[in-house]
Amino acid sequence: MKKLISLMNNGLTWAKFKGMKILMKIKESNYIVVILLLVFASGCSSIFIPRYENVIYNDRQPLISVTYDYGEIELRLPLFYPRYRPKQIAFQVYSAGDTTFPLISVMEDPLDEIVLFLPHGVLELKDSTNLIKVMPQDYDFRSFYIPFKGINAGQISLPRKAIDFKPLIVRGIVTLARNDSIISGVDLSVQVFPATLATTKSDKNGMFEMGIPGEFMKSTNIELVAGSNLIFKTFRQKLDYSNTKGIYQYVRIGPSKTLEEPIYLTNKKRVHFRDNPDIGSKTKFLLEEGESVSVKRTTRGEYFGDIEVLLQDGKLVVFDGWIAREDLTLMQLENIFSKENNNENME
Repeated sequence: MKKLISLMNNGLTWAKFKGMKILMKIKESNYIVVILLLVFASGCSSIFIPRYENVIYNDRQPLISVTYDYGEIELRLPLFYPRYRPKQIAFQVYSAGDTTFPLISVMEDPLDEIVLFLPHGVLELKDSTNLIKVMPQDYDFRSFYIPFKGINAGQISLPRKAIDFKPLIVRGIVTLARNDSIISGVDLSVQVFPATLATTKSDKNGMFEMGIPGEFMKSTNIELVAGSNLIFKTFRQKLDYSNTKGIYQYVRIGPSKTLEEPIYLTNKKRVHFRDNPDIGSKTKFLLEEGESVSVKRTTRGEYFGDIEVLLQDGKLVVFDGWIAREDLTLMQLENIFSKENNNENME
């Protein structure tokens, strides 16, 4: 019995010991929590960090050092639109005239100013051989290049450029219809009555070229006028640009090979070309100055002969009739330029 009581007492003593040990751990934990709370409350300033008066360098060299710099060249191009705006515009930038591979390609809406960014060191610095290609995404608008000189870094401001229609081109050659001789120095123009859109002269080879604004591409009243400085009737031909941007036109001036000699020219405007020589006879046409007449019969006061009328499809139709003798002058091919332009240069 005593032994049993002793064991029980020993058990209670051991239990008390374990309980005290647990209470001590809890108490220590509470101390730790309190210490941590004090540290956080006081901030990092309470933690001692060693300070060094001089910078400590690491002399070890890196194996590879690469730096990438982007957006260091700002390219600004102001734009304006004289008539219409295309749906979109593509831009490409090339360096040193090499148009094989662009440095950058972008597609933009038709803004009033386009801003492009390039990495530094990619442009030619000495000459204006860098290029911007401007490509409106519309067939009727022209594409073009803008040359410029590069810089290493910074901003490049380019002059304002127009985004406009492709010009309508007419080119060709001027010859004398009678013998196909080329004629240089002939006045030519493109007109939409009453406006004159372009003027030029045929060169030493009889060639000419003119361009007019693309906005007239749908017009049905464009006319090529040639030979106003010659003794012959002025050549006129309608130009149709509805399905093309360029036209090649043969300009044959003067009487054709089919008109037989002698050939006379009307010497004033509004000359009556009549059915017969009788007074009061019906007038078929009122002829312009310089109209060619192949005379076949004569009377005391009248000439009877043929004239050629050029139709819109290019065909020549011959009509005969009567003209007063005083309204005609014998044609002389030695000088086909009018008196006001007596500087013939015919081959």
